[in-house]
Amino acid sequence: MENMEEIEAKILIKLREDYKNCGGANGSDINEIDEIIKLSISDRNELLAKMVKEKKITFINTLNARRITLPK
Repeated sequence: MENMEEIEAKILIKLREDYKNCGGANGSDINEIDEIIKLSISDRNELLAKMVKEKKITFINTLNARRITLPK
């Protein structure tokens, strides 16, 4: 299994690509992130909560879903 730093790096790469495309307005769907990191839901949620606490990512609450983006 990959270490958490490598998984965080993969998440940040994906978020940076999406951020360039939309300027951070839309974010990335959590299902897209799941396909990349392949962790259990509890491990994924723990990792994302840690990244939010460290201000590496933030959540956007849209009308239909909760999405992830880089902080502005």
